[in-house]
Amino acid sequence: MANVLKKAMAGLFDKMLTSATVSDVKFWNPSTMVEIEVHLPTLETQKWKTIHRVKCRVGDLEYRDYTPSCWDPEKGTFKIFAEAGHDGAGSRWAQQIKAGDEILLGAVHAAQIPSKEGRILCLVDLSALGHVLSLKQLTDRDKFPLDVAVFLHEAYHIPEYLSEKNPEFEFLYQENENNIRVMEQWLMSKKLANYESICIAGNTPMVSQLRKKLKGITEVEARIFAQGFWS
Repeated sequence: MANVLKKAMAGLFDKMLTSATVSDVKFWNPSTMVEIEVHLPTLETQKWKTIHRVKCRVGDLEYRDYTPSCWDPEKGTFKIFAEAGHDGAGSRWAQQIKAGDEILLGAVHAAQIPSKEGRILCLVDLSALGHVLSLKQLTDRDKFPLDVAVFLHEAYHIPEYLSEKNPEFEFLYQENENNIRVMEQWLMSKKLANYESICIAGNTPMVSQLRKKLKGITEVEARIFAQGFWS
């Protein structure tokens, strides 16, 4: 009975989703990071004021949330960055997807962006790359300068176009090192009193620990925005 009910609910949910086309797929080196360009011209990205999330159907009765980023309103496209290094429905979907595929997705929720002008410190892991790219696209660089640390779970070769377009992004990888320790070392190298906002996103335990660390530092007066995505 439970499976029948689950299938019925999934069928209803699928009817609420929108069909979109995959226009391009790029695999990083190693290939466990997948960059998916989606064509959905009816999505009014030019009106976005918050960091959006979409729920994608990745298999039978399986759905995963991703953050659209790098959108182009004229072309009607945006990108999804999916880490696919673990065994799960989302990983299998991302590894098998190809240009020309039809996918189902729908908006689920959004995250607020800083409203107070001033420098923003961003602490994210690679699963939240889309989140911080979206934040960058939604804010004015003159009013909201960014300093960004992105923790890598593997020794990825960062695509040249990505690093060139985002010189304020520092990609951090230390073999056999804990993500929290690496991020704490990086943030403590900064003059934290200079920031009006601090954004943390990615692995939930990392987000929780970094937020706790920052709350205990007296020189931090910034508003902290925290988004945990997975554990």
